Amino acid sequence: MNSEPHLSQSPERDQAIRLLKDWILKGSLPTDSGDWQNCSSLTREIVWTCMRHRGSLDAWINHLSHKRPSQIMIPSLWVGLCQILLLDGVPEHAAVHETLEAAKRSGVPPARIGFANALFRRTLREKNELLSWLENQSPEIRYSHPKMLVDRWTASYGEEKTEEILYWNQQRSFTYARITDIGRRLRSDLALPEGSVPHAFGGSEPDFYQLPRSFSPQELPDFYEGAWYIQDPSTSMAPRLLNVQPGERVLDACAAPGGKTTLLAEALGDQSHLLLACDPNPKRCRRLQENLDRMQFPDVKVNSTEITGISVPNDELFDAILLDVPCSNTGVYQRRPDAKWNFRRKLLTGLIQLQYQILQDALLLLKPGGRLVYSTCSIEEEETTRQMENWLGQHPECSLESQRVLLPGEENCDGAFAALIRKNS
Repeated sequence: MNSEPHLSQSPERDQAIRLLKDWILKGSLPTDSGDWQNCSSLTREIVWTCMRHRGSLDAWINHLSHKRPSQIMIPSLWVGLCQILLLDGVPEHAAVHETLEAAKRSGVPPARIGFANALFRRTLREKNELLSWLENQSPEIRYSHPKMLVDRWTASYGEEKTEEILYWNQQRSFTYARITDIGRRLRSDLALPEGSVPHAFGGSEPDFYQLPRSFSPQELPDFYEGAWYIQDPSTSMAPRLLNVQPGERVLDACAAPGGKTTLLAEALGDQSHLLLACDPNPKRCRRLQENLDRMQFPDVKVNSTEITGISVPNDELFDAILLDVPCSNTGVYQRRPDAKWNFRRKLLTGLIQLQYQILQDALLLLKPGGRLVYSTCSIEEEETTRQMENWLGQHPECSLESQRVLLPGEENCDGAFAALIRKNS
């Protein structure tokens, strides 16, 4: 029998269950799926909410059932409980009936559909009690984070600050647009959508604007002409700290997708040809080039290479280098709720070693008296302050001029770290 008519009944739940199943079983990110661009806003909201609240959803499932359901059932149970307990405005009938129908089409055995139906019906009856139950659980369940992370942050930042980070991470993220130099020249003609909120990061003149949730950034006036760049305000911390001046030779060694690169290019003004932007991933490098083209920086040199592949004569060493190194992403879990479930000590150890080596390689490209900014979107001490302490302890020819740990939620933006290092000789 042709199943197409059935699929049309609830494509939102069908898509959500399929995307979540691929995430659980294959580790495939929903945003990397070819279907993502065609998903409805409801599907996207269900998927992101399930990923963000995975720990809480699993805790509710364990609380409501005598034994752990099979893996094939989990995506459907997440989707149903998410609609009943976490989302507003979803009719109860749709949350239950259409999710059960989508579960059948996803391959859940008929014998287990009755179990799911009973669990959903009980959840409807006990909704307030279940929400109250969650509020009395430990932080890792209440805020849906791996216990390892909660323990690490508590040791580093204390219980109160850790709870603030956890709360921030569980909120829906906003999209921010930065007005560019092109946009400033056109500023009198730029009309922001109703509901936009200026964001003055670091107390400076507002360059960033928080956009309404339903607004597509591509609809901003002169977006395709380079008037706006979509990035979180925290991403401006490292380029500002580097404080590039016109006439300097500048290297952005981990450049893609280009948000920090465009800030460096703007600082160089009409001398953007002095900026070399590199990234070892060819696909990301193409995206970097596309962003630079849209921002009208055709003179920036783009190179798809590791930092070890960069070779310059001694008389052409760089005055300033930006190292936005690969990291564990623990500062951006509000925007990347999937990443918190991938945190592993072994992975962290490998990243620390890679970051240290990138610092080593960058130092060879920096001229005496030059400066380097080491940047991450992590808040783990091993990748931030402790990394700096260890590296500088092995390099007496360098000095730390300033550094900042920006915790998630501070200044209403993502977490980040940046340190300014001077090569004295």
